[in-house]
Parts: sequence; C-alpha cells; structure tokens
Amino acid sequence: MTQIHISIKKPKTGGLDPVTGLMRFRPVRRHFDTAKNLVIAESFDANLSGQGELTVDLLPTTSAFVWQVIELADTPQAYTRYVEVPDSQTKVEYADLVEVDAGTFVPKDMTGSQLLKVRHASTQSEAETLSAQYPDELVFFDETATTAKAAAALSTLESITAEAQTYGALAKSAMLSARSSADSATATQSDLSSLASNARTAAASVANDSQTVADTANAVAAKGESAIATIDSTVQAVKDKAESASAVLPSTGTAGPGTPEGTTEEPGRDSTGETPAKKATVKGA
Repeated sequence: MTQIHISIKKPKTGGLDPVTGLMRFRPVRRHFDTAKNLVIAESFDANLSGQGELTVDLLPTTSAFVWQVIELADTPQAYTRYVEVPDSQTKVEYADLVEVDAGTFVPKDMTGSQLLKVRHASTQSEAETLSAQYPDELVFFDETATTAKAAAALSTLESITAEAQTYGALAKSAMLSARSSADSATATQSDLSSLASNARTAAASVANDSQTVADTANAVAAKGESAIATIDSTVQAVKDKAESASAVLPSTGTAGPGTPEGTTEEPGRDSTGETPAKKATVKGA
C-alpha cells in the first residue's frame, strides 16, 4: 500500500480555508493483485478532516488498472481524476500523482506522443522473461535483490574454491606419501633380491660340497668293494690249497688213538666201515 496525502482548501479574503467533504476512490477495471486476488471495481469513501486533509492507503497501480478519485463527491464542486499510484514506502502527495486518460491509461501530458509502457519484475530472471515476452515495453527489477543473490553465488563459489584447494592439498600429500611408500617398496625389493642372490649362491656352494662328499663316498665305497674282492680271492686261494694238501696225505694203518685193542680195522676205514676224514696240517701260506 502507498500512503496518499490529500489537502483541499478554498479561497477567502487574505488566504485559504480548509474544505470539508467526502472523497471517493474506485479502482478502474477489475484486476488481479500480486497475491492473485481478484479486485473488483468497487468504490469506498473517506472524509476530509476539519483541516481539509486526508491520508489514505491505496494499492499501487499497474498496467491493469488506475484509480478514479472523485473530489468532494455528491457536491456541486465534485471533480473526477484518474491517477496512477506509485509503489512507494514514503508518503506521496495527491498533487504529485500522474493523471492519466480514463480509456487508455496514458498520462495526459503524453497525449499524442508515443506510449512507453513499463513493467516491474521482482528479479532479474523474471525481468528477462517479461522483456522477451513484451519486447516493446521497459521492464524494471529490484537490483538490490539481484545483487544479493549474485553475492551469495560468489560466496558459494569461493567456498567451493576453498574446498577444492583443501582437497588438492590432501591429494598432493597422499601422492607424496604414496611415492615414499613406493620408494621404500623398491628398496625392500632390492634388499630381497640381494638376499635371494646370496641364498642361491649359498645353495649352489652347499650343492657343490654335497657333490664332492658324494663323490668321495663313492670312491671310498669302490675301494672297499675292491679290497673285499681281494680278501675273498685270497681266502678262496687258501681254501683251494688246503683241499689240495689234504688230497695228497698218505694213510698209516696204525690204530689211531681211541681204537680198542684186538680190533682190526681195514686200512682207510673205521670200525663202522666208514672212511674217516683225512687230517692235514696246513702251513701258512
């Protein structure tokens, strides 16, 4: 709402006197307000004070309607005006309201000139939409709200940038840590390779020593087998000589010890008739 201050005076000798009476206000044409309410073209009255003044709250006009004001209604001095009411936070004087044509809503001082239509938007995006929709009209919007939104967007971008820098620092730290771990792993791998090489060398040395021991054992075993064969051969030769010596010893015919007297034995046989085994003395070879 906009406050409109009205002051009406009448002339007198030496000055002005206040005028009392009735003021009538009516919106011309039915229309919708910003809250989507349908406002019908019905009038209301307000009385001037004893000082001939009145302050009334009126809806700001749009391209859809203007205000009809009847001064001193129902009197011979009644006069009708059609005016635009601006959207203002401060009090506006009735005398400063722009008077328009009742049929076209064009200001009277612009009659015969090219009409410039103006629309109002609450945001820049809405203004851009209206401007595209009505290319022959001017569209105004509240720059303060748009600036605040831009500042908020800039603050958000700065916050995102700060977060990105933080994450970048963390990523760099992680990369350096990973590189250090990789270097440590490489050094460990080198140490393990060296240990493996040493182990292979030691294993080869042990295998070589084991082969030497095995070869020596095989040689000793071979010599042992040769010695055993020699011993076996010598023993067999001794046995053969002993058997040969036994075969050539002569028979004596005398009763041997343990033979009873009066018993005649056949040479070469004992009392049982068996030929006893011949005894021979074997000289050492």
